[in-house]
Parts: sequence; C-alpha cells; structure tokens
Amino acid sequence: MTTTCYTLDNAWDRARHRLRLLEACHDPATIRRLGDVGVGPGWRCLEVGGGGGSITRWLCSAVGPQGHVTAVDLDTRFLEEIDAGNLDVRRLDVTTDELPEGAFDLVHTRAVLVHLPTREEVLDRLVAALRPGGWIVLEEPDWYAIDALASGLYQQTWAALVAEVAGTGLNVVWARALPALLAGRAVVGVAAESEVRLFEGGSSDAEFLRLTVRQLREAGLTAGIADAQLDAWDALLAEPGQWFPGPAFVAAQGRRALRQI
Repeated sequence: MTTTCYTLDNAWDRARHRLRLLEACHDPATIRRLGDVGVGPGWRCLEVGGGGGSITRWLCSAVGPQGHVTAVDLDTRFLEEIDAGNLDVRRLDVTTDELPEGAFDLVHTRAVLVHLPTREEVLDRLVAALRPGGWIVLEEPDWYAIDALASGLYQQTWAALVAEVAGTGLNVVWARALPALLAGRAVVGVAAESEVRLFEGGSSDAEFLRLTVRQLREAGLTAGIADAQLDAWDALLAEPGQWFPGPAFVAAQGRRALRQI
C-alpha cells in the first residue's frame, strides 16, 4: 500500500533526465561514502528511495553474487530496468509499510527523508532494519548553505520556493540534526560531513534545479510565485559564467550497537 504523496513524481515525462542529472552530481560522493564503510562481497543492503537506480546498480556490483540488495521506492519503474540476479525491487511506502528487522548490513538513503512528514518514525524503522553492527548511511539536503551564501534573485527565489512547498511536508532544516538523531537511536561511531557544491549556470547542477522547479510548476506547487520571477530565475541558471551555491548535503553514518544501550 502506498499513501505518501511525493511532490517529484517519477511518472513526470522528464523525470528520467532529472534523476540522471542528480546521479551525475552526487553519485561520486555517495559511492565514496559507501566504499568508506566497507560495502563489499556478501553484504545485504537496503536502498530506500532507489530513484533512477544508479546507486542500486553500484551496490549490486559491490556485494556480488553472494550478497543481496533490496531497493524500495513508491514508483519502481526505473529500478525494474536493472538486470541483476542479486536484486529484489519492492514497491513500498516506508512511512506505512513494514521493513524486516535486523536484516541488513547497510541501510542507505539519499534525498528521501526530508520529504516525509513522519521522517523520524521512518528513521526508527531504518535503524531497526539493521543487523547489530550494520551500517546506516544517510545523505539529505539542507537549506543552510543557500541561506548563508546565496544572494539576489537566486536567493530570493529559493526562499519563495521553500515557503511554497512547506505544506508538502518538506523540511529544509532537518538534515543538520542527523548526527544527533542517529546517536540517540543506538547508533554508535557516528560520523558526519556536509558538502556544498558550487556550480556554474548551464551545468548539470543548474539543469537539475531548473527541471526540479519546472516539475513543481507543472504540479501547481509554485502558485504563490510570479511566473516572471520563476522565468527570470530559470534563465539565470542557464547562463554560463554565473556561479551559485547548491543546497548542502549532510551525510551522517554509524553502526547499530551490538547490544541495546
């Protein structure tokens, strides 16, 4: 059963291109982080919000035939394209559907939890899905870099967009709390970092943001912002030679304690 309403629906006609841009921008850092925790042959992994499938593909290769990957999403159309014998794709709503407890060596999400109004209850279930000693790696966007570094039309339009989509359940200041949230859930050895990409107009980062806002506009989620402002923002992001700060990505990781703390 799927009841969560996710604003960036994979059924959109340009969703595949948008997700490929997201992967091009953020996969290198994600793969580095997963490699740092030791993902390798024989691991059992849970990928929550598999999206376009690039990290699912990487995990399937990394864990090999002795390992296994479970990839879940509200819309699994792109995950179902992956031909891997060690992959189980499940259409699942993590806000309402059950996850197996104590089953995985790794649980990973990227840009998923900030969209869920019940994100902290979901986090409880993700930690419970780990075997004792298993790793959780969470990567979620946070507004603080835009707030601190952006200016002019770019910053003003970001602020207006955040205000418009607030009613969907998106929380743009939650990710910065991830280290403390993990430490309070029997996760030990917590480590965290925050990455802010600076990008040029016309780049993959810029095109990803342009498509994201285009999808929001088509869904009627930007009604409080003048079309002229959104058009000017779109044109600004397409202009080479202009540079912008992206949202920060907060990455936090740790291991489920071997015994209850």
